[in-house]
Amino acid sequence: MTEPTRPGAGALLETESLAPVGRRVLLESPPGTAPTRAIAELWQRHGFHVTPATDTDTDTDPPQAPDVYCVMALGNEALGARPAPPMRRAQVERVLRAMARRGQGRAVLVTDAGPHVHADARPEAAAQRAADHAWWQHLAKYCASRGVLANTVRVGYTPFLGHELTDAAAGELLRHLVIRRPVAPAELAAALRLLVSRGFGNVAGETLPLDGGLDASIVPMPAARPPRPEAPGGAAETTAVADPFRLTGRVVLVTGASSGIGASIARECAARGADVVLAARRRPELEKLAAQVRELGRRAWVLTADLSDPARAAGLVHEAWERTAGIDALAYGAGAVSFDATGDNAANRHTLLALNSLSYAGMCDALLKHWAAAGRGGSVAVVSSLAAVSAPVANLASYGLSKAATAQFTTHFATSAARHKVRANSVLPGFVRTPMTDVTNPAFLEATNRLVPTGRMSEATEVAALVCYLISPAAAGLTGTRLRVDGGGHCLAGLPHLAPPQHPLEEGTRP
Repeated sequence: MTEPTRPGAGALLETESLAPVGRRVLLESPPGTAPTRAIAELWQRHGFHVTPATDTDTDTDPPQAPDVYCVMALGNEALGARPAPPMRRAQVERVLRAMARRGQGRAVLVTDAGPHVHADARPEAAAQRAADHAWWQHLAKYCASRGVLANTVRVGYTPFLGHELTDAAAGELLRHLVIRRPVAPAELAAALRLLVSRGFGNVAGETLPLDGGLDASIVPMPAARPPRPEAPGGAAETTAVADPFRLTGRVVLVTGASSGIGASIARECAARGADVVLAARRRPELEKLAAQVRELGRRAWVLTADLSDPARAAGLVHEAWERTAGIDALAYGAGAVSFDATGDNAANRHTLLALNSLSYAGMCDALLKHWAAAGRGGSVAVVSSLAAVSAPVANLASYGLSKAATAQFTTHFATSAARHKVRANSVLPGFVRTPMTDVTNPAFLEATNRLVPTGRMSEATEVAALVCYLISPAAAGLTGTRLRVDGGGHCLAGLPHLAPPQHPLEEGTRP
């Protein structure tokens, strides 16, 4: 077993949401290779004990189920990877089932495979990588219902993990990315730490695309000069002492802060060291929250605003900027949900689009103007909804439209604002426990949770933890992406167990 090495004393931010589920890591990766050594060092850097999986592990169950199982599966020729041995599926399944029997733990697949069809990738090898990921997802669904959350980090061009391209080829590849540089070690380390943290508690089967925004499919204009690839550990690398999850010295503008998810985001920002501007309609609730923030030693400003009027958006940004001498990040948690009726839904649609989409877009426009004029970067995270990509219940068409517009705007904004060193990402929660769910028909909630692999709704604190990650330096390599917090309900969507139930809302006998 390799002993861990820690950064300088007190360097790591210790909050309830960032506490790891455990520190024993079993590493499934070809022994003795440079990528294996690199990934082991990233775990050790944050105090984890790393044990390599051995060939003998294929014959017996692991002597003790690990807290974290990290599986490496690299080999994408289009990114310059060398041929890699196939995934040891029997071994991986044996470990995951042992963890499932214990009923707790996290599993992380680190891969350079994705949904993209690259011209330089060999079809047979690409098909095998896709099959391995589909196989992993099915095991993730099995594990999620038994207390083990399995997720994926999809890396892009990552030289420190063995990707080797000529300077010309690397420069051409980077022209296709929103963030035009390779993945840095500190970014992957932060992603791993996120996925095994307690705050990442209801995410299963998700893929974190740490690839510089490849999903945006941007058009590389011929006039754009190919960037020079940075050496590993270059400008994007954080120092060994600084914790990129910290928000110390930053000012975050939080909308919808008077209750629910918005209030949780504000508390989490303050716990990570940020000063916060609290914006919503209800001043008494905001003042109460501001007092809580100040008790943590952080500054808080209260601004009342009704964002159902998009004309208020730019003014709110300007007022916040003047009060604070500069905003570093926007966490847009304002929003509303209401059902359509049979007939004309124009009024409902207009109201939802105004609050959920148009005011958000207006605030992004106003902030970008400030950031560009000041020559400083910024970050945006918006709370969208799983209704942006699915239709879980009837009569939510107007709501789904507004949330889909929010998520899609964010992707486009990320591409446009990247030149100003501004990032933007979306969080798509499924059902979140709020006072509203406390009075919802229990039969509906039970039927809903049957379709969620983890079997429960998310908590507002879990959404807040992901939002704070996205606006922090830890997510410096992420922009234009959509991450779900829904217990695997979308990434692992499919039929539940179909054994005949005793009554319509009771799940059948599990094997």
